Amino acid sequence: MTVLPIEAFAGTRLALVLGNSNYQAVPALGNPANDAADLATALRSIGFDVIEQRDGTRSAIANAVRDFSKRLSGADVALFFYAGHGLQMNGENYLVPVDAKIETPADVRFNTMNLTDIQQEMEGAGRANIIILDACRNNPFLEKLARSTRAAPTRGLGRIDATGQGSLIVYSTQPNNVALDGAGRNSPFTAALLKHIATPGIEVRQMLSRVRGDVLAATSQQQTPWDSSSLVGDVYLAAAPSPSVAASPPSMPLQPAAPSQVAAPMAAAAAQTPTAAGSPDGECERAAAPAPPFASPEQLKIANTHDYAAAIPVCEAALRANPDQPRLEFLLGLAYGGTKNYLAAQRYLTKAADAGYAPAQGKLGMYFATGRGVVEDMPRAFELFSKAAAAGQPDAISNLGAMYSNGYFVKKDEARALELYQKAIEAGNPFALAQTGLMYFYGKGTPRDYETAAQYFQQAADLNDGFSLKYLAVMQERGLLGARDPAKAAELRRRAVQVDPESQDPKVPRELDAKTVRPRRSSGVHYVRIYRYRFVGCIWAWC
Repeated sequence: MTVLPIEAFAGTRLALVLGNSNYQAVPALGNPANDAADLATALRSIGFDVIEQRDGTRSAIANAVRDFSKRLSGADVALFFYAGHGLQMNGENYLVPVDAKIETPADVRFNTMNLTDIQQEMEGAGRANIIILDACRNNPFLEKLARSTRAAPTRGLGRIDATGQGSLIVYSTQPNNVALDGAGRNSPFTAALLKHIATPGIEVRQMLSRVRGDVLAATSQQQTPWDSSSLVGDVYLAAAPSPSVAASPPSMPLQPAAPSQVAAPMAAAAAQTPTAAGSPDGECERAAAPAPPFASPEQLKIANTHDYAAAIPVCEAALRANPDQPRLEFLLGLAYGGTKNYLAAQRYLTKAADAGYAPAQGKLGMYFATGRGVVEDMPRAFELFSKAAAAGQPDAISNLGAMYSNGYFVKKDEARALELYQKAIEAGNPFALAQTGLMYFYGKGTPRDYETAAQYFQQAADLNDGFSLKYLAVMQERGLLGARDPAKAAELRRRAVQVDPESQDPKVPRELDAKTVRPRRSSGVHYVRIYRYRFVGCIWAWC
């Protein structure tokens, strides 16, 4: 079955936007009403019908939700946004109206809005449902509740997962954490969202990755937006991409650099621009191109099923017609590598890398790291990874992180490794999600945190990464996320075999058990795996 993308302006697009600033019983918040007003304007500009409520009482918010619910049946895309105070209690998340007076648990139930009710109203087949929550501010109601009950809420909102098909839930920060208020008109999260939400041609999950990168930069790595997705197909909030730009886009720098630093990469990027379908260049692209940054599961699957033996003559013909093109040399190198002719692959990758083409530098770095077609040379691998990473090449950034994590050539630096993995995620490398999950799981460069590890593993699992699915299964089997759940673990393992049959089995020490181990920094040695961007499992000989 072919799943078509949900394009912008297709059918009815409905949004409910709420922002509460002027609370009556606690100090006012500076940003939420502005956040709601600005986002409502942005959504209207890209074709949404918006129900907007700022500084809403419980009655006003209930009326807005009721109106939203009545109109959902005719919508193809539904979006709910809330900015303001929110709290969690007994596993439930509550949105706080401006007139709420909260001193007891009963006040929470009767004077707020339960987020689960809104989520359940939005569930519906055949529609993309998006919930965005910038509601994790430090909560002034906590102290009173803590005095009145043992069931007092915790800081931040708790995790809720996208249920059913077609849902996406977005948090401004990681669950159980507190989001930062902005010094300007908008919060850091909403400011980043406003920057990217109307960008045409990017899928909503790709857009959120850009938002995540901006928030991390704006908050000095203190705030990490999270999401949970069960979307089917691609969803574009602004205009969908034209077919001519849907192929592999050129890699771009992570941050602006001096002209002398980007001249060569930009020249190479210009040389790699995909050409029209039916041309030799276009045939080579289809036959051998790797998945692009921010690839969907469908794009990853296509890249994983290339017939490289058939791609070699196609790309050779393209290169004869357009000699000395780094992109074509790179693709031909990939094709030869896919047939295990590493000597020929190394020859073409070297030509492209010497021309300053970052993807070729990253791939050639992998050859030197593993001794494929060349003598193993860690210093040379580190040099090539560094050059490609400086040009924003996602898998090179991730592999550079693995060198720091394992202490290959460089001094072992797990904190630096974690930073690089997170940058790789921001640049569009989905498998850095699994690597970051491992860092949190084993307490490498950060305190051990199973909940955070599961968040990263889940996002990688959403991209059909069998290794992450198996780690989630281990966590369910051993009760690392709550009660043991063998049935859920078995389902995760079945899915791993189905979507990624060649994925490796995790080798998790048996002593990691919820009854015997509290989350803490691991004292054992654990090598973080380096993956191909086209994921087919661990390719480092000694991992």
